[in-house]
Order: sequence, then structure tokens, then C-alpha cells
Amino acid sequence: MDLSLLHDHTTALFLHVTRVGAFLAVAQVFGRQEDSLILRLALAVSLGAVFWWVGDQRIATPPHLLALGVMALREGVVGLALGFAVSTLTSLLVAAGEVISHEMGFSMARTMNPENGGDTTVVSQLLQVLGFLLILHFDLHHEALRVLEQTFRACPVGQPFDFAPIWAGLSTLVANSVQIALQYSLPVLGVMFLLSVGMVLLGRAVPAINLMEFGFALRVLLALLAASVFLVEGAPFLIQSFRALLDGAAAMFPV
Repeated sequence: MDLSLLHDHTTALFLHVTRVGAFLAVAQVFGRQEDSLILRLALAVSLGAVFWWVGDQRIATPPHLLALGVMALREGVVGLALGFAVSTLTSLLVAAGEVISHEMGFSMARTMNPENGGDTTVVSQLLQVLGFLLILHFDLHHEALRVLEQTFRACPVGQPFDFAPIWAGLSTLVANSVQIALQYSLPVLGVMFLLSVGMVLLGRAVPAINLMEFGFALRVLLALLAASVFLVEGAPFLIQSFRALLDGAAAMFPV
């Protein structure tokens, strides 16, 4: 049996798995720790095989290993770009949590984030978990997989592609995620600003009062109350923002 006939199929499968693997290496699906490496590898092979089966099953094998490495590098760039774009859905909540924690005095209350192994504030982790739950509840992870499938049609496996729209889309997504993070944290910041103004006026009206005795506790209590209320009230805004970011990720790969 001539196994050389399988070379083109093997090359196509390898390139499909490379793109999906690069996507899962950046996208926050099972985390980025070593304990989830097997899960991510199994998912990358499974999804890559599915996309290979419904897509280009044969790609001409390059004559040199270096050429194959260049092709794999192109696929990795596409997967990394899309994974970074999808990760903005939760990274904006981490940024919003950092802003809120700094204002409420919890910037030093940091714990280990099991998703990436780094230390983040407790408010950031709370908002990140909320973002994951909303993404799963509204099936937005399926939308991310649809965008991944779109990349195989916009940037065929093994073929050169134009990186300009991808770079422009990434720049726009990063700017939009920062803007959304500030907008999401703005209600809590507004409440804290009003509290600061009230405490200043109280200190001027009653000079003998010691604001340090209850000022910090009052800021923490009011910030937690405002954040708890806005977790529910701000959920529709988050869903709308997530869909807009996913649309921006899809616009990076026009078909």
C-alpha cells in the first residue's frame, strides 16, 4: 500500500489542528494552566478534525520541512488572533474589576486566579466568573465557534492571507473593550464619587467628626452594595457588549 497518498490529507489535518490549537491556547475555555493541557489538546484535535472533514481535506504537501513550518506559522497567527479577540469578552471584566477595586479600597485584596495562575483582585474574579456564566447561558461560545469556522472560509488553510483587516480588527476590539470596561464600572464609580463628596461636606460641616473611623468601612459597604445591584442591572449591557465584540471578531475575517 502506497502511504504517500495520505501525505496531502495528513498535511491538511495538521494545519487545521494547528489553527484550532492556537485559538484554544489563547481563548479562555479550559484555562491556561498545565492541568488543562490534555483537555485543550483533545479539544483542538477534535475540532480540527471536524473542520478538516467538512473543509479542505487535501492540501499539497510542500517539498521542504521549512515550507511546512511557514504554513503552520500562518495558521497559528490566524488562531492566535481570533483567540485574542475572543478573550476580550472576559478581559474587559477583569479591567472593570481592577478599576472598581481601586476605588473601593480592595486593590490590595488579591488572590490567585485559577484561570491563568496570576493574582487578581477579588472583584475582578467575581466579574470574570459572571462573564463566563453569561457566555455559557446565552450560548455565546457557540458564536465563537462559528467565527472560528468562518476563518477557514475567509483564510483557506495553507493559503496566504491579508493580515491588514485582522490587525485593524484587533486594534478596534482592544479599544472597544477598554471603553466597555470603563462604561461598566462607571455606575459604581459614580456612587463612590457621590460618597466622597458627601464625606467632604460632612467633614466641613462637622470638623470634630473623625471620618477615618467609619469612612473606609462605609466606602467598602456602599461599593459592594452598588456592585451587587449592578451585577443584575448591567447584565443586558454585558450581553449586548459581548455580541458586539463577537461581531467585531467576525469582521476581522470577511468572507
